[in-house]
Amino acid sequence: MLFIGKKDIRTIGQEVIQSAVKKAYALVLSKAFTMPDRTHVQDGENTLLLMPCFSDGFFATKLVSVFPGALKYDQPVVNGVLVLADNRTGQPLAIMDGAAITAERTGAVGGLGVDLLTPKTLETAGILGAGVQGFSQARYLLFNRPIKKLWIGDLNLKAADKMAQTIESQFPKVSCVTTDNSEELVKASQLIIAATTSRQPLFTNDIALVKGKTFISIGSFRPDMKEFPDAVISTADHVVVDTFFAAKESGDICIPLENKVVESRKIQLFADLLKTPVSLENKTFFFKSVGMALFDLTVASAVYQLALKEKLGQSLDF
Repeated sequence: MLFIGKKDIRTIGQEVIQSAVKKAYALVLSKAFTMPDRTHVQDGENTLLLMPCFSDGFFATKLVSVFPGALKYDQPVVNGVLVLADNRTGQPLAIMDGAAITAERTGAVGGLGVDLLTPKTLETAGILGAGVQGFSQARYLLFNRPIKKLWIGDLNLKAADKMAQTIESQFPKVSCVTTDNSEELVKASQLIIAATTSRQPLFTNDIALVKGKTFISIGSFRPDMKEFPDAVISTADHVVVDTFFAAKESGDICIPLENKVVESRKIQLFADLLKTPVSLENKTFFFKSVGMALFDLTVASAVYQLALKEKLGQSLDF
């Protein structure tokens, strides 16, 4: 059995990860997988998530902790482990850094959203949240679009400045602007990606502010979390989700549904866009991702197969 850690996972090309996420969407369309709703266990502000999924060849189980208070100790909010196993025998094949897999596949989910819901000429974008997920979103945004100016918003300006420095060092053609004013970021950006655990909308409920832009919500994974104001979902010409479970799990979808701001018939699966692309001209888009274990399975399978080929990871006795 292999142990594949963060360092090895980060060496794998973004095209491999994004292709694996695209494969997950193809499986959504073919329904060639078994995936129960993920299990949430709450302990105050902390959350433990159990995410199993089965498909041909492999099955995976990820255990993820989301501890917002970890930032006070200079630790990441998200941690976890993933076990990949043979779907014929049940034999464990690999243990992986679950947080690293989550960061890469979530970045690629956002990246595919960027690829399908923004023009190829996109030059200005903003990311709300300067944590691990925000940085991953930035990497995959820049993998998909030639951004010239990237706004980074966070209440902690030190975190935003640190992320800006890292991005500019890795992507010399990108100029970063940091702010603790979310509304300023939204006004300046054609694409806005949020990767926070906020319980309150991050900017003003103003239709004029959001019209004609693309919004991607990555962070809100509980019914009491909401990153965007109702103006986003009510104004959007297309509201897409990675899984319809988002209507139960994320406040960005379930709260507007409960308050009759939007009707459920307006919500469609992102996978359908791969089959039938939509026109981007003069449109407002809202893509809500809550993530799903199927992403973990396809990405972990790709990582494992490449690790065998490239001799990555460490062999463990089991």
